Amino acid sequence: MKTLVTHINPHLDDILAIWLFKKFHAEFSDAKVEFLSAAKDGVTWEGKIVDSDPNVIHFGIGRGKYDEHKGDQGESAGSLVWKDIQSSGFAPKDEIEAKALDELVKWNTLLDTGKAPNFEFSEFSVQSFIRPLDSKPDSSLQALEMGEWILDRIWEALKRKQQSIKDWEKVVVFESNLGKGVAVSSQTVDRSFCKRMGGDLFIIYNPKYKSVQFFTPSQIIDLEPIFKKVKELDPDADWYFHQSHHILICGSHTAPDSKPTKLSFEQLIEVAKSI
Repeated sequence: MKTLVTHINPHLDDILAIWLFKKFHAEFSDAKVEFLSAAKDGVTWEGKIVDSDPNVIHFGIGRGKYDEHKGDQGESAGSLVWKDIQSSGFAPKDEIEAKALDELVKWNTLLDTGKAPNFEFSEFSVQSFIRPLDSKPDSSLQALEMGEWILDRIWEALKRKQQSIKDWEKVVVFESNLGKGVAVSSQTVDRSFCKRMGGDLFIIYNPKYKSVQFFTPSQIIDLEPIFKKVKELDPDADWYFHQSHHILICGSHTAPDSKPTKLSFEQLIEVAKSI
């Protein structure tokens, strides 16, 4: 039987290493996972020499190929697995997927080597709650399964980020009485991404669903004039004006049955410029 081995109460790094290995080595996708005490140097599954059995792979334990504790400075179990996947030609050919995984592994390595920003070690961080710390195989397996699910979600979020970076290359920048305006047509760009890019007024248009968001990160800009204008131009659309007066939405993932606007991307920009 294919077996993956790590230490009891696995760290996020060990979980990431196993997640990556299973994802890109199909023959191990359903492998059983065993948890050992890390009390002794060179501890291995059933006493076998680490890396001697191709059906038994160790992660973060045993001082083998995927254990950074053998002296791999600046590495983590996850980064060692990822580098091996890349050198073996198993990495995704899709640029978005590969870049997202690369960012995920680098983030994990910063965490595992203690070089990440302080907020990454707060009570709200993944690594702070992922470990049960009760030294039981059952709860360690639960931590692994939960960690794999979380990593799937993080990878999806990072793929959306990479696609947003590409989409941002085609933004339309315009001047308005509300300040610097930026309009983007994208299925992945969101308000959080816009905040990082800078600007006073954003138009996010999703061409697939013909949904739109007007958004300002400013606490002094009021989007009510834009709301009144679009209601005048397209009164039948389901416009939602947030009580903060900083967000105006027509159509969203949380309201898939809402009526989209008839206004085009270009017309929405003209609305913002006319205020």
